[in-house]
Amino acid sequence: MISAGFLLSSLLVIITPGPDLLLITRMLLRDRRQGPALAAAAGMITAGALHAAIGLAGLALLLQTEPWLFTALRWVGAAVLFGWGVLTLRSALRTPADAPGASAPPQHGRAFWQGLACTGSNPKVGLFLVAFLPQFVPTGPGATSAVVLLAAVYLAMGLAWLVIWIQLAHWLSRYLVVPSVTRAAEVLLGLVFLGFGVRLLVSG
Repeated sequence: MISAGFLLSSLLVIITPGPDLLLITRMLLRDRRQGPALAAAAGMITAGALHAAIGLAGLALLLQTEPWLFTALRWVGAAVLFGWGVLTLRSALRTPADAPGASAPPQHGRAFWQGLACTGSNPKVGLFLVAFLPQFVPTGPGATSAVVLLAAVYLAMGLAWLVIWIQLAHWLSRYLVVPSVTRAAEVLLGLVFLGFGVRLLVSG
């Protein structure tokens, strides 16, 4: 039932850089801890599951037939991305004395909600899943259960990739100990966040 074409297509989509990877990378550069990043990843996958469930329930069709609703959700998603872009740039421009103390405990609950908001505020995630998954489901009885299975596999692959990226980014962050290098990386991430926000606004 799960074809190689589905697995390969899903892998290519999942590993394409997007706001989720940016948020996780920013957390690792700022905190140098894997815990908050893993909590954010859990929030992202939770949001993806909610997108899939809502899409299957018919909201994706409503978003396509009511352009104003889709536009409103795009503005919300863009506002979230702009907010993280500004926060990242502010963090990069802080002096060492202004930066939060290294002993500050990680806030896993906050990180979870940040991950949930990052994925949940993008309406295109739900529309993509609703348009993408049925391509690999044969018509006939059991189509609904097949879509649910494919959604579960897709989300599991997404979680696996996020965990792998967290490990890689955490390893890389050990070598970004020079403040100027860390600051440059945060500036780049902030600008890319803003770029994703603009793209979300201008895309139809």
